[in-house]
Amino acid sequence: MMRKGRKGFTLIELVIVLIIISLLAVLLTPNLTRTLSHMEAKGTAKRISAILRYCRSDAVNKRRVNLVALDTASNVVSVYSVNEEETEPKAERFYPLPTGVKLEKIEVGKNLFDSTLPTFEFYPNGGSNGGTAVIQGEKGRAYTIRVDILTGGAKVLESEE
Repeated sequence: MMRKGRKGFTLIELVIVLIIISLLAVLLTPNLTRTLSHMEAKGTAKRISAILRYCRSDAVNKRRVNLVALDTASNVVSVYSVNEEETEPKAERFYPLPTGVKLEKIEVGKNLFDSTLPTFEFYPNGGSNGGTAVIQGEKGRAYTIRVDILTGGAKVLESEE
């Protein structure tokens, strides 16, 4: 039975609540960091896929060839364009990837333009050289970006690893 007029908590009650909160924080922190890494990798894969779709659309609209180079060493996605009167690609934009996200297992089809890097090419007819690239976070799942050779469409798929 409580005494009349008592307000507040005892020191023991406060200590018990703090211990419970501390235990929950220790148990949930690894899951939270894994979830954040997973979200970062998925977001990066979607961003690269959007860059690829834009380059395909731009190639069709401006009747030129667009190149998207994936540099695994510096973790940068580079966009180049080649107009009809030009023979060398012209640099357009560079997109650095977030720390902790890596480009892996990149396979592209035959390239028309010489490149030391794996490069997706998008042609004025909407097609591409096709291929795949895997985006991997520090922890968590990997995502595969697949570019169709006939339509030039880019799609993000969850990798099975």
